[in-house]
Amino acid sequence: MEKINVKALSEDTRRVILQRVKDKLGFSKAIEVLDISKGSMHNYLQGIRKIPDEVILKALQHIEEEEFREIAGSVERLKAIGILSQDGTIDYPTALQILALATRDEYLKQAILRFAVEHFREELRKMLGLLPADVRFQIFIFYIYRSLYISVRVFI
Repeated sequence: MEKINVKALSEDTRRVILQRVKDKLGFSKAIEVLDISKGSMHNYLQGIRKIPDEVILKALQHIEEEEFREIAGSVERLKAIGILSQDGTIDYPTALQILALATRDEYLKQAILRFAVEHFREELRKMLGLLPADVRFQIFIFYIYRSLYISVRVFI
């Protein structure tokens, strides 16, 4: 949990983390381990004041990784661990490392392949030089006022 960029966490997520620590440890113990006053805890939980990064870092030490996953949404988690920047750009070296690691895990490899086929079917066909299996052509040849017209329709 020490690799989390707390600046990427929204105020709502910060409040939920703080609430989780309070529920888990109790009010008195939570303010003691977080080194904050009762009034500050109240103001943070009510959204009156923003929760400082230092308080969130201390709070994260008291929740499990699974709890963090439950609290933070997937995009927010990707930002918090540095795969996705605040402006939405992707850290390509990290993403490629994840894909490389996936080759060792059969379940993850199959999930990635299914995702690729589902979302990039046409791109994969073009890359492999394949035509769709059920392509049909319909050709119409007709004359209108002594002119020849040809119409081709493709059904995929």
